[in-house]
Amino acid sequence: MRKMMFSVDSRLLRELGERLVGRPHIALAELVKNAYDADATKVVIRFKKNQIEISDNGHGIDFDTFEKRWMRVGSTHKEAQEVSPQFRRPLTGSKGVGRLSVQLLAQKMELRTVAATNTGSELKVGVDWNEAVDAGLLTEAPAYYEITESESGFPEDSPHGTTLILSELNQRWTSEALVDLAREIWPLQPPFGLVSAGQQEVSSFTVELDSPNKAAVDAFDKQMRAVLDLWTARLIGELLPEDAEVPADVLDVLDAEDSRQASTDGSAAVNDRRWDRADEFEAQPETDTNAPFRIMRLTLQFQDNSRETVHYRLKNCHLDLLDFQIRVFSLQYRQPRGVRVEDARRYLRRFGGVHVYDAGFNLPYYGADTDWLRVEIDHSHRLSRSALLPESIQRTEGLNYLPTNSRLFGIVNINTSHELRAAMRNGSAAVREALRIQVSRDRLAGNRGYRDLVVLVRWALDFYAVREAARAWTSQEVTQRAEVPTSHRIERLDEALERWRPSIPEGAFRQLSAEVRGAMQSADTEARAQAANTALLASLATAGISALAYEHEVEKQLQLLADLSRRLRLAERGETSVALPVLADDLEEWVERAKATRALFSHLLDEENRSARGRFKAKALVDDVARQVRLLLRGAKVTTDFLSPDLRLPSGGYVEWSSLFQNLMTNAVNAMTDSRIRIIDIRSAASRGKQTVLVQDTGVGVDLTRADELFEPFVRRQQISQDRAALGLGGSGLGLTIVRMLANELQCSVRFIQPTGNYSTSVEVAWKEA
Repeated sequence: MRKMMFSVDSRLLRELGERLVGRPHIALAELVKNAYDADATKVVIRFKKNQIEISDNGHGIDFDTFEKRWMRVGSTHKEAQEVSPQFRRPLTGSKGVGRLSVQLLAQKMELRTVAATNTGSELKVGVDWNEAVDAGLLTEAPAYYEITESESGFPEDSPHGTTLILSELNQRWTSEALVDLAREIWPLQPPFGLVSAGQQEVSSFTVELDSPNKAAVDAFDKQMRAVLDLWTARLIGELLPEDAEVPADVLDVLDAEDSRQASTDGSAAVNDRRWDRADEFEAQPETDTNAPFRIMRLTLQFQDNSRETVHYRLKNCHLDLLDFQIRVFSLQYRQPRGVRVEDARRYLRRFGGVHVYDAGFNLPYYGADTDWLRVEIDHSHRLSRSALLPESIQRTEGLNYLPTNSRLFGIVNINTSHELRAAMRNGSAAVREALRIQVSRDRLAGNRGYRDLVVLVRWALDFYAVREAARAWTSQEVTQRAEVPTSHRIERLDEALERWRPSIPEGAFRQLSAEVRGAMQSADTEARAQAANTALLASLATAGISALAYEHEVEKQLQLLADLSRRLRLAERGETSVALPVLADDLEEWVERAKATRALFSHLLDEENRSARGRFKAKALVDDVARQVRLLLRGAKVTTDFLSPDLRLPSGGYVEWSSLFQNLMTNAVNAMTDSRIRIIDIRSAASRGKQTVLVQDTGVGVDLTRADELFEPFVRRQQISQDRAALGLGGSGLGLTIVRMLANELQCSVRFIQPTGNYSTSVEVAWKEA
């Protein structure tokens, strides 16, 4: 028996590229991931005329690696290697298909690379993919190379790295395509330079886009930072100058003795002397440091744009400069801007926590893997009451809402050089307690200055927790705790599992972790399905309400048709003086009314509308809705003169947005039943990153102190006659409930606010714009 070897058709290159890589933005992302795996700290993507250049400062490729790995499609070295050689990054590239990514993007490729092991020589490779495919057999597909003296420049002036030049591009790159690219690679880029991951330092990784299309660059950069804009609450704190005026409502930070007297559950204060025995703190004899009272100003802002500013003071404060910004995340359900929940959670587990910068330099000890603020410890002890907050602002089970490190991203700014100079004014005892860096490590010395830093930052987190608890409970009428979503419970279980990992056998941990992650993904899938169902049901409910108007109009139009038929027959027999042109005008009027009736459901009847999703222009969509519901307006005028033609609504479905504005317009019509002037004014506004659309009317107005109740099901403040309800003009008490349901799904807030000008009612639809 003779032996015959398999041969591989070179057309498989294109077939594999299309099937394994798929879309252009994924192909380009694969090349960026290869740079990440090569321990690059910077990648520059340059778009030129019919050309893309991808350059990195990684470890480069030597000739042996090029021959044995780069020229072998589908090599498995990444599976065996698992982590990068220098920074020990988990490898991200997909089974050696980078070359397939290249040929999917362009007809020609030039590679220039200098290996870190030999920075004196440069490897240049050229491939014409059309020639490679025409070769017939994959084993005969050519790549032309030469080795020369090193001359290529790489990012950050690195002497080594890799540059790919792709020419004769196969696709046109739009802003939308580059946003899709950013969605694929943003998890690779830390939110700042160097971070700490246990004892292993992880280098920064940044991706820079260079393109003549500045709008595309801006869209790309925003998407790369999108995850940090998904916060549900933001804490901004600043230590005021020593001579700052003391506000009348200032709150005191409880000290250890105050905490023991105020505590009812035996919890110890965060600044209790027991901390002197912990690793982070140095045992010091009590000395008089002449430290003054100092006041912190804290602003707490929630996602719905509600905000509160408080002042709190610490006696014997050993700090002179301090400011911070901490963002709290609650990642559940569908997130805006295409960020996947599991990706965002994984990102925060890796890069989250509260980080400390000393005069702009990141101290690597403080971050996701350290518990310097004691939030993980208090979670494990199940503390429900803050030992720092005064009794006046405590909340039942308030500390149960304290976020763990995996739900935080924060930056605390200090300046140890300044602290030393400030302390020198108060004598040697104050100098010993001044905030300073330990001699042997990039950590802060555990003296009173550090303890005060911990207390002032942790007070802010405790304050957030009690305010979040208050939002989760409805005043003092609630006696039982609200149900916690399943996905949130699983997230807490995942956090606990990570916290106790050192105490769990590795095999058991892997199995438990896999089960928890699977349950988390299932919960997210279920939540997304529920969100989609909510949007569909809200739209169908709106259509159901409109069906009443449809039924009424059809009956009326049938009567008009019967009357027209009778008059036409009279005209035919010469028994009427009505001219045929008059009858024709009446018929055309009927046709227009029939079109208006059908328009009520046009956004649902059109398949393109039902499936369309995106960031629609607000004015164009609102004008469409006004045309759709003109039958329901009953003579009311809709004005959009002050609605910006360039404003785009948050990403969502056309049907969802149409239903939201249709309900708001119908609600406004009901409010203007007895008004002599009936105008619905829809306008836009912007302030401090917040975009708003206001729907105002000249109706009876609402009591703003109780206006939020109107969003509850079946709650009505204005009675509507049965006749008007039969016309499809509401009266069920569900219109505003549907509006809030849709707004929640569309990542917006909706509320009644003080109207402007001569209008009596104003509903605000608002969202954050990154």
